[in-house]
Amino acid sequence: MDTTELLKKYEPKDAGVIAAEPQVSAARYSPCGKVLVAGGYDARVRRWNVEPAAAGETPPPRELAPLTGHHAWVEGLAFRAEGELLFTADSWGMLCCWTGYTSEQPAQKWKHDQAHDGWIRALAVNPDGKLLASCAADKFVRVWNADNGTGQHEIKLENGPLTLRFAPDGTLLVGDERGIIQQLKLDGKLVRKFDASSLYALSRLQDVGGVFAMATDKEGKLLAAGGTTPKNGGTVVGIPTLLVFDIATGEQKHKASLGSDNDCYVADLHLHDEGFVSLITFGTPGQGQLLYLMPGDDKPFFTKKLTNPHSLAWHPDGKRMAIAATNANSNGNGRPLDKDGKYKGNSSPIHMFALQS
Repeated sequence: MDTTELLKKYEPKDAGVIAAEPQVSAARYSPCGKVLVAGGYDARVRRWNVEPAAAGETPPPRELAPLTGHHAWVEGLAFRAEGELLFTADSWGMLCCWTGYTSEQPAQKWKHDQAHDGWIRALAVNPDGKLLASCAADKFVRVWNADNGTGQHEIKLENGPLTLRFAPDGTLLVGDERGIIQQLKLDGKLVRKFDASSLYALSRLQDVGGVFAMATDKEGKLLAAGGTTPKNGGTVVGIPTLLVFDIATGEQKHKASLGSDNDCYVADLHLHDEGFVSLITFGTPGQGQLLYLMPGDDKPFFTKKLTNPHSLAWHPDGKRMAIAATNANSNGNGRPLDKDGKYKGNSSPIHMFALQS
């Protein structure tokens, strides 16, 4: 299908905003498409019912009771359809499994208070749903039995991992803070490396960049990786960059630079079944984009400006999309107290889009 036809099917149309306060780290649709889940900076796991009331009718999302028990930012989210299992992880190293994520009151199935020593950065479920993988700032990848939480495998890495995915063949793909992607068997044996070091720089004694996002196509032939081509550290300046690799050989097939110096990072991406890449970028001050492009193209065939987007989720029906962002003018501790003498933290508009398909 050519890009004109793709855009006719998948051009996003505004379908409302969920106002999430305080800020959430990411928003993801459940495999059944009935709920949207977001990890909160207030240690809660937020949930909204987004199920259509009738054919062709989509009512405003209804917030369900949040899941509580974490003690820090919840940034890791992963689902398993069988048993309605939701896995959540936080920046203090806690890992939880919940069952019945569409119900009014999901139950906690199992948890590890200290699954890792510190920030759990990503979670992934393997293709048959039996295993859960986690990676963290402690430089470990750990693999768990998804049903009962028992540890199955442990892999120690040289550099800190930022993201991971299971490939369709069941191997692990791990992207790190130095721009190296490793394909690993579950026992830690290296299958191959992918050189994404153009996404990394050492600047002013600061590690800048790394592999921020990854996705594979459904056949397991292509690996897309996103981050920045860094210019300097401090207040990071860099160009959002997409790299596309051949999984079978490890060869880099394409590199696309997707903006100017202040657009900075590819934050999240998705390889669509119809062959195109959708991705979001964020930069300073308040820069952001939603882009569609073909894996071998230098220029996107669709661009939409956004403010501070940081997560991108496609609904399983292919007709909806949710993009979590940070409020405009999110200047952190530089913000004054409000008229009541309170400090107002950041919030997250979650932009909902309806697609033409």
